[in-house]
Amino acid sequence: MTCKFCTESLFKEKLGRCKRCMWLNLTLLICSAAGWYFLQQSGPRQVETIALLLTFLASSLLMLLHIGAYIYYRLRRVAHPTEDIHNPE
Repeated sequence: MTCKFCTESLFKEKLGRCKRCMWLNLTLLICSAAGWYFLQQSGPRQVETIALLLTFLASSLLMLLHIGAYIYYRLRRVAHPTEDIHNPE
């Protein structure tokens, strides 16, 4: 990826900092929610439906972690959370 934080190996440094990762996660969250909604009409008995449900749960947990970290950086008064590691001021 093009983001300088996505090349880092630590998971903690990516949370709430990379807007591209957050947008990709939001897209995954919306697509899995829509897919699960349309496939759950027959009930969660199919493998595809259960897999989409687990994808939805995992991506929603990751989105909550991203939002929580972003809010944490804002409360610490970091104006641009993507710039505070490499450009401390």
